[in-house]
Amino acid sequence: MQCFLMLIYVLLGFVTEIGGSSLKPVLTGPSKAYLRSQVQFHCEVPGWASPLTFELRKDTGDLIRAEHNVKVTFRLQVTEGSEGKYYCGVTGGQTSNSIQFHVVTPVSGASLSSDPDPPIRYEGQKFTLRCLVRKGTHLSFTWYHDQQEVNASSDHYRFSGDALTVDAASERHDGTYSCTAQNMMEDNPRYSSSRNLRVIVKKYMSTLKLSFTVFWNGSSLMANISCRLARGSPPVTFSLLVNGLEMDVKHMDSLEFWSVWPVSLGLDTGLAQCKAQAETQQLLSDPVPLHVVPVGGAVRVMVKYLHDADAVTTAARLTCFPDRGTFPTFSWSLNRSSLPPEGDAHVVMQNGRILFLTDISSGYYRCRARDSFNDSSIWVESEDIFIQKTDLSATPMEVIAVVFCGFLSMVIVGASCFLFWSSKRRNNSCKRCINHEIQSDAIQSDAMPMNFPADVSFKPQTNAAIFATDSPGVAAQTAEMVLTAEHEIHGEESDLDPTPPTLHIPKPTHLHPLIPKPTPKPTHLHPLIPKPTPKPTNLHPFIWIQLRPPDLVFCIEVLLKLPI
Repeated sequence: MQCFLMLIYVLLGFVTEIGGSSLKPVLTGPSKAYLRSQVQFHCEVPGWASPLTFELRKDTGDLIRAEHNVKVTFRLQVTEGSEGKYYCGVTGGQTSNSIQFHVVTPVSGASLSSDPDPPIRYEGQKFTLRCLVRKGTHLSFTWYHDQQEVNASSDHYRFSGDALTVDAASERHDGTYSCTAQNMMEDNPRYSSSRNLRVIVKKYMSTLKLSFTVFWNGSSLMANISCRLARGSPPVTFSLLVNGLEMDVKHMDSLEFWSVWPVSLGLDTGLAQCKAQAETQQLLSDPVPLHVVPVGGAVRVMVKYLHDADAVTTAARLTCFPDRGTFPTFSWSLNRSSLPPEGDAHVVMQNGRILFLTDISSGYYRCRARDSFNDSSIWVESEDIFIQKTDLSATPMEVIAVVFCGFLSMVIVGASCFLFWSSKRRNNSCKRCINHEIQSDAIQSDAMPMNFPADVSFKPQTNAAIFATDSPGVAAQTAEMVLTAEHEIHGEESDLDPTPPTLHIPKPTHLHPLIPKPTPKPTHLHPLIPKPTPKPTNLHPFIWIQLRPPDLVFCIEVLLKLPI
């Protein structure tokens, strides 16, 4: 009996040993919980129905709690030291999965800080906002600009943790900012919102302009001077300069400044300028002369008709121009009847300078002008301008075609005449150049003595060409070439002696009818050399100018083709 009991005990121990080593428990529970809250972890072995002893431990190995049951629940009070990794195990068996547990501190005390402080920046500069909390962990942040949530994917902002950064501020970044800090919890999230923070993005000043009007202050004329910035951010310090001297200074919370200065009618009081100064910038306006010219001289009216797509006159614009006057006021009349500033068919613009007729009433229009600051000044009137409504009918295609063809014909005829005239003028120019060269060389021949050899002579019936050269040798060679060419023309080349003939120049008794009378001085020149005249009317074809060797061959070829 005693042996039997011992066998049963051994078998039970063996089964327990085998089952305990093969069972793996599973731990479930939260991963985060608020500080000072209570959490529950559950540990069990899936599919096991017998009670087991379960132990809950931290990653440090410390035993938190142990319970014996089929499925156990461990209840814990969350403290600051509760954060860590938890797991459970079966006594003498395996351990479960682990759970990383985080202790979440509820958020509170959210506020905004800025860099720089205060958050005042100029365009293009950088600023950073941070959402600070008095306490709180595991936080996410939401930003608002002018009560509108800032999109996290916006290109105009950069987000990093609790910071919002603008790398290049612009006008769109100006306004109020706030943030909301939130604990990242799925259940019962906590929130804390900051107060609004005003971020100022200042604009750089640009386009400072000075202008003025005048008014009577009792018996004196005063100029009301205005200095205005096109853009910028107040406050701005304005200064009025007259002839370079600072006359008035004002610190303004706006972009405009006014000042009063005395002026004289018809006299130049000086040059006025405005100066605007901010923290990092200073501007100076263009100088404006404080010169008030009274209205006077002639008054002219310029008319411009406006037509619709069908070429029908629909409106007219009349502009009045007096010869002089700094501050004119205008008045219009139709057929000597004054027109009101506004009507059903017209409107007056630019202080009365422009009369716009929306529905044209035919008649005589007149403009008159005077000084706007003096109601007792005299009106200066223009002449009557007749205005009527006309319709421009569309031009038929046939008329357009005829006009175009006529114009094209004129162009062709004109171009032909121009080409003919140009060709004729070029030919006349060439003839005048040749005559001028012939005359010039003829004049040179008169001044140069011709020293021919004594034994050189021509036949009486033969026409000879005398060429003036720089040396006697060239002249003799030239004469020889001319004689050879002349004999070739008459077919007498075979009868000539191979040696060059001697030319004897007798005193001629009569000259060729085309050769002018020789000049009496010098007496030793050849009688065939013509007397130079300012404008030669007829020159013999054999009277040639001094030629270079390449040109000489060409001239001989021309001589061979000339009729004798």
